[in-house]
Amino acid sequence: NWACFRCPIACGRIVEVKNGPYKTEEGMGPEYETTASLGALCLNDNIEAIVKANELCNRYGIDTITTGVSIAFLMECCDRGLVSREVDGLRIEWGKPDLILQLIRKIALREGIGAFLAEGVKKMSEEMGEEAKQIAMHVKGLEIPMHDPRAFKGMGLQYATSHRGACHLRGEVFIIEQGERIPDLGIHERIYRFDLETKPRVVKIMQDWHDVLDSLILCKFAFIPPAAVSAILSMVTGQYKTVKELAEAGERIYNLKRVINVKRGVTARDDTLPYRLLKEPLKNGGAAGQVVELEKMLPKYYELRGWGEDGVPSQERLIQLGLTDVAEELRLLKKT
Repeated sequence: NWACFRCPIACGRIVEVKNGPYKTEEGMGPEYETTASLGALCLNDNIEAIVKANELCNRYGIDTITTGVSIAFLMECCDRGLVSREVDGLRIEWGKPDLILQLIRKIALREGIGAFLAEGVKKMSEEMGEEAKQIAMHVKGLEIPMHDPRAFKGMGLQYATSHRGACHLRGEVFIIEQGERIPDLGIHERIYRFDLETKPRVVKIMQDWHDVLDSLILCKFAFIPPAAVSAILSMVTGQYKTVKELAEAGERIYNLKRVINVKRGVTARDDTLPYRLLKEPLKNGGAAGQVVELEKMLPKYYELRGWGEDGVPSQERLIQLGLTDVAEELRLLKKT
């Protein structure tokens, strides 16, 4: 394993496939998201091929989550007869490691079917029709990562309201839903993962705090207690900021991002999830029978944020956060 200096998590790993068809040079290996998206999601159980797929994505500079989800989407569309299984001399089927590697190359070079896959599942589904849209796993055009929100309801609300779409790193509410408490942020009690009433508040808190961590370039996995973050910042800058002040700064950032999105046409209609997560229950496991009841969480979330039913931040809340100029821009935008 490989770790940043003094990190207790060591989430990185150095891997090498020395021989065979999937030979790779020594380098950073696939983590959870990559292993799942280019492995299990495509019914690919060849770990050496997954390592090679990860290497290719890294060298081409393309995202492994979006790549894996897009390839799996194409495979399911073939099963449903929505697109031809025979394309570019390839037969699109599940569980074929070499096919996955060929498609990655085509995506990066935008060759043949790769040019279609490179657009991601949102645009692909829009060209294929309503049935394809129902199985397209994305939020605001960003593919769903490997944390199923039917098992963690707060993640569903987080995905739906994230500015860049479905991103597990814009709140990591699943940490709280697994039993973690953060007293510094007012999360004192254990949060049950299927409970809906507690989620709007917790999601807001975690989204705001993660914008603080992003601003300070601090790791989210080796979660540093907020009081320690406050102390570190004070020692580095000489300016003392309480946890409350930092959290408010995070909220200010979150609202500023929301206004930027609103100016580009994003409203409440975009704060949603794929049909599959809302209507198709999980069939087995500890979350069997569960879907995301987003409609029961979203109104309270908007209320806590100080946003209207249309998902637009209110003038009052923006001014309270010190974003008076932003509030004025938004007011003028609404008049046009």
